[in-house]
This record gives sequence, C-alpha cells and structure tokens, in this order.
Amino acid sequence: MKRTIPFPIVFSLLLYTQVVHAGSDYRCTIERIIASGWTPAVTKHQDAIYGGKQFTVERRTGLMAGVLKNSFTTSPQVIDQGSEDNSFKVVTTMRKDQGAGAGSNVYVLTVKEHHSSPKKPFIFLNNDVVYTGVCEHF
Repeated sequence: MKRTIPFPIVFSLLLYTQVVHAGSDYRCTIERIIASGWTPAVTKHQDAIYGGKQFTVERRTGLMAGVLKNSFTTSPQVIDQGSEDNSFKVVTTMRKDQGAGAGSNVYVLTVKEHHSSPKKPFIFLNNDVVYTGVCEHF
C-alpha cells in the first residue's frame, strides 16, 4: 500500500524550511569609520572610501566577506549566535606566529540582533580601527 503525504503538510514543511533558512546571514553597510589618533581629515577620507560599502557575515561560522574580512590564516569563532535578548558576537585572533607578520591582530564583530528594527546596528573592531553601521538579514 502506497502512502502519500497530503499536500497541505508538504507545503507547510517546505514553507517552514524556507522561513528557517532565509534570513539567517547578515548583509552589512558601513556608515562610519574611526581610529585612535586619526585627524578629522583622515577620518573623513576613510569614511569616503568605506562609507556605504558592504560586507556579509555567515552567522553559522562568523566568516565575513566583502570590503571587510575577519579570516586570513585563522578562523573566526562565534561566541554568541544572538537572540531577542543578546547580540551576535564573533572574534578572530591571529598571533604573529600564525601569519600576522609584524605583530598580532584582533577582529571583533558585534551585531545587535536584539534590536527591534530590521536594521541591526553593528560595530567591527580591526585592531585599533572601528567600523560602525547597520546589518540586515538576508
């Protein structure tokens, strides 16, 4: 006897799979960049270069791609997936002996997943340079 699954159940399962899969990663847009010791002219120049540029973040791995990256010879570590109560957080470190060259590097991304708007504020630290802007699920 051949059993078939009723169409409404199949449709519901497909819809659920698409909803769960869709919107898990981030597409982020840089709005501002600053670093300690920069003059206003340098900050303005860097804003002109990076302002409006985008990068993506794979939430499962924390891997960033696009104009900003957080993985060169070491892998990012997601330390919080984010929720309605907490921010998404990912950290990547690279010591000199891991290929950083002249010194070590630290990359930290925090996305306010719990922010009520579809546009989630972010801050990205690349050693002493800070990038801020907004991320959206895609």
